[in-house]
Amino acid sequence: MDMKKSTLFITTICVLLVILSGCGDNSTHTSEKSNTENPTTVAVAVLNNYPPLIYKDQGQLSGMDYDILNAIAKHENLALEYKEMKFDGFFAALQARQADVAASGITITDERKEIVDFTDVYYESGLVLVTRNDSSIETFEDLKDKTIVATNGSTTHEMAKEVAAQYDAKSKALKETDTVYLDVENGYSDALIMNRPPLLYKMKVSGDNNKLKIVGENLTIDRYAYAVSKDKPELKEKLNSGLQKIKISGEYDEIVDKWLSE
Repeated sequence: MDMKKSTLFITTICVLLVILSGCGDNSTHTSEKSNTENPTTVAVAVLNNYPPLIYKDQGQLSGMDYDILNAIAKHENLALEYKEMKFDGFFAALQARQADVAASGITITDERKEIVDFTDVYYESGLVLVTRNDSSIETFEDLKDKTIVATNGSTTHEMAKEVAAQYDAKSKALKETDTVYLDVENGYSDALIMNRPPLLYKMKVSGDNNKLKIVGENLTIDRYAYAVSKDKPELKEKLNSGLQKIKISGEYDEIVDKWLSE
């Protein structure tokens, strides 16, 4: 091979290497750009009055569920669109494909498993019986002929009916969690049943103005998970994957400590 041919050969090889290298860089960049600019849109049904799990603070959603979901979304390239609604509308919305996920301290039950899927458990808690500070109710036996209120469509209402039947009391349901509290605080009902986290949070922020007290121990051990439409198995996998990632990274513990440090 003479000098001219040798030089031409080396030049050709160099050009090919540059082209191939450039193609590789462009492919990686395109993939990363696509991953950033084209997230999967997810409609999330939530309450807006269920602190500290999820609620409105100065017009913006906030709370533990909100922070956990946003942390998961960041890791799994999800764009969350929150839809505020009543709790008793969650499961109908999932079935009607008006929402992909529901999140507001939702307890896993066998009945609910028949119509929706659930992610892995992200928190364990329980239901408690609550009365006014000045109430004469000190034990469950004192509930005779009293009225127990809870949130319609929730496990709190199911438990209220069970406790009422067992102790010869009456139960009723209201649509809004805020009105459940007010119903007891204003003396329209004698007791309420609530999940422990939001109850403790309410008592904490009320400070000296707190009017409520817990009677007895937890009524249940409840496992919280996110409800997912049954036709979204890939979304369930992404939520579980993201939950695992934030637990490993330590983000999960930081969020829980922020909202539920008893």
